[in-house]
Amino acid sequence: EEAVTGADIVVLITEWPEFTALNPDTVGSLVAQRVVIDGRNALDPHTWTTAGWRYRGLGR
Repeated sequence: EEAVTGADIVVLITEWPEFTALNPDTVGSLVAQRVVIDGRNALDPHTWTTAGWRYRGLGR
């Protein structure tokens, strides 16, 4: 959570559970912009977009 505080964009490049299990609403309260690039396609796009995030999965 410390790494995303104030971020304009979040880029996920790992499948580690401590990152893939983050709650999009909780993370959304920390970032400046709700934009996520999922470089591993490890997140559920529906969950993140429903929480107000612009989601992009590489290769999708």
